[in-house]
Amino acid sequence: MIQISISDISKNPSIIDKLDDIAQIINKKTKQVKGVFIPTELLDNFQSIFKELEYKKFVQRNKELQNLTNEDDTILDGLNDEY
Repeated sequence: MIQISISDISKNPSIIDKLDDIAQIINKKTKQVKGVFIPTELLDNFQSIFKELEYKKFVQRNKELQNLTNEDDTILDGLNDEY
């Protein structure tokens, strides 16, 4: 896996067109990985993983709605009422 910095991409955006390998996008200053680049020809191999991750993020974002107390139910009052 190769590493490319954010600044390299911003200076030369066509570098992404030339990539044919998985690459880590890093911040040179903090040495933190900010993302991963996956070429489109490998995308099919990752589809099931992406779906699973999207679902986990969905559940995480909506966890507050799952754990509503009776006091919090007033937020949702009227949602099921007929017009």
